[in-house]
Amino acid sequence: MINLAPEPGIPRLAPPTMEITLTPAARAAARRDLGPDEHLRIAFAGGCGAMGFRLGATRRIADGDLRLERDGVAVVLDRMAARELDGAVLDHDDEDGFVLDHPAWGRSC
Repeated sequence: MINLAPEPGIPRLAPPTMEITLTPAARAAARRDLGPDEHLRIAFAGGCGAMGFRLGATRRIADGDLRLERDGVAVVLDRMAARELDGAVLDHDDEDGFVLDHPAWGRSC
């Protein structure tokens, strides 16, 4: 597994210790599926009781996004995703694609 943390010099919208762990399968899928100038974008798409995120490829980094990169894999998070995903694990399998998991999910809000 690899932890992604904000790049030095990139404005932070989340706590300085914000990290997302990518499994080897997620890194391999991102390298395979993303073009040379593309990032994996994670955007918040739900609220309490319906935690949801949209994942997809993008070349654009919007104002307020947080960009994390390690070992050639770039992940861009919108402001809400950055707040909610600290400590999450991003995995990939052939059936479900990219899958996010977090130790705190499943508890009530």
